[in-house]
Amino acid sequence: MLSSYDYLIILFYLLFLASMGWIFKRFNRGSNDYFAGGFRMSWWLLGATLLITNVSCWLFTGAAEIAYHYGWLILGAVYLNDFIGFLLAALWFAPRFRQLRVVTAIDAVRLRFGRVNEQFFNWIQILTAFLQSAVGLVGLSVILSTVFPIDQKLVIELTGAVVLIIALFGGSWGVAGSGFVQFTMLSCMTIVAALMTLIRIGGLHAFLNQIPPDHWQILKPAGSIKYDWVYLVTGWLASLYWRNNLGATSRYVAARDSANARKAALIPTIGYLILPLFWFVPPLAARTLVPSLAADYPAMNNPGEASYIAVCKLVLPHGLLGLMVATMFSVTMGSMDAALNKNAAIFVKNFYQSLLRKSASDRELYIAGYIATFICGILTIGAALLFTGKGKASLFDLYQYLNAYLWMPVGVTLALAIYVKRSPRWAAWATVLWGACVSAFLYEILPLPSLSHLFTPLLGERVYRYMITNKFAITNLVAIPVTSLFFLTAAFFYRPSRHRASERQVRRFFRRMNTPVDFEREIGHDNTRVQALILGRVMCLYGALVALILLVPNSLDARIGVAACSAMMLALGATLLLYARRLNHALPLPARPQATPEELKSSVPTGG
Repeated sequence: MLSSYDYLIILFYLLFLASMGWIFKRFNRGSNDYFAGGFRMSWWLLGATLLITNVSCWLFTGAAEIAYHYGWLILGAVYLNDFIGFLLAALWFAPRFRQLRVVTAIDAVRLRFGRVNEQFFNWIQILTAFLQSAVGLVGLSVILSTVFPIDQKLVIELTGAVVLIIALFGGSWGVAGSGFVQFTMLSCMTIVAALMTLIRIGGLHAFLNQIPPDHWQILKPAGSIKYDWVYLVTGWLASLYWRNNLGATSRYVAARDSANARKAALIPTIGYLILPLFWFVPPLAARTLVPSLAADYPAMNNPGEASYIAVCKLVLPHGLLGLMVATMFSVTMGSMDAALNKNAAIFVKNFYQSLLRKSASDRELYIAGYIATFICGILTIGAALLFTGKGKASLFDLYQYLNAYLWMPVGVTLALAIYVKRSPRWAAWATVLWGACVSAFLYEILPLPSLSHLFTPLLGERVYRYMITNKFAITNLVAIPVTSLFFLTAAFFYRPSRHRASERQVRRFFRRMNTPVDFEREIGHDNTRVQALILGRVMCLYGALVALILLVPNSLDARIGVAACSAMMLALGATLLLYARRLNHALPLPARPQATPEELKSSVPTGG
């Protein structure tokens, strides 16, 4: 169980993260700084944030459950998709998304499809991020309240409060700064936890030998489980649309330029190639180290979700166990504070400014951002408290349902929008509604017993049974192609003579997307050195504080683990400080004259 040392470490870590909002407050001098990092974020800072915001507590619960029950299938089911998605982003999408020169992803939707679709996708995006944050917060509270004597509502309130402070005061910069710290914590602690698990089980050879033979099989026979080879293969194809569509534009808007956006995407690409090999060592060892998992956690609907933390409780000593729990807070907060900042940006830029206050000053938008962030944070905490104890679906399944009804139709539409130029504007919102109806039919109507006599002869007994028992695979196999076909078919209704203004706007959209960003001319005032200097000091300070855990009475192995975590943080901090010093002593380049607004308007295509 958690000791007083662990609780002290968790509390200190939360306070430390909360301070990131105040530390980076100095970077915010206007709404673009608050919402998009002033378009000056360095690739290494943005890249770390990309990975941590793409992870949640689901890594330690839902993903651990899949690894516990099915083994290495988890790599093919989820993390290969992430690897493929970010690799494609690095190769092509990331620089082009940055070149759209927008503040929010919904700005890109407006440039492509007009203002009606801007409002339609605006509220869908807000709802999606809102639900995702609330579900992630509930997942964290469930696992911590079940495995440890920590009140579930207290977890929600405490985590939500820290996230709100980071996003409220620090804006996009605070989110990125805390994300960098969270990324470092995640990497260090999961590697140490994996190594200490291997030591406890008797080494790598013993670990590999205790894995059941069927856990090595990634492609399971069709229909054997809901994550069979059909689901995996179609999921890999689905990652082509989901990971890189116009909705992903918001990931890269803060990058300094096209090259920094590309390099930022490489960090999660490499991370998803290496880190999952460490992430799933504890749940794969749980059957040996914690054989009575179901009996130990009878209150959990899915005991496999406790496999990761149960092993950590066994192998991690006092102090390190507290750091691991703090890491679980980290990954939840990493996705939450980014979603909070993104929601506030969308509300202010694409609703408040777009519809209510078109002539609002930058100062007014900045203040509105503060208010929107606070309201969004309170609503997210309230929703998580409301969802507490509701339903018995696994966390992985909850995300799949959200994917079927919201993310899939939106993702298909915003992905095809990049390639199909001639489509009527109504095709965007209509495709989303059509995709949701298709999912509703597959999930709710098709399985009805009263209709089985109709669909069984039509589809065949085997196919019909597969469709109602493997819904998630059918989402990829049927819903995505049918939804895509609807959008493509809408192109036949496009009439150029009726859409001349739309055609001009679409042409501007694609010209802008293919025009590289000239940072010195368009943005200027590079603050890379300050970014490296502040984060270098932060990482050195935190590494030194982690080293204080060595004072906690522990075994030699435990002290080595603590020293390893501290050393990794100190090494990263020192590297950043040396980098800042090198930038400070670098010979300055000849100053380039700043372009006038008229020159920028003529050289960089703008959308309506």
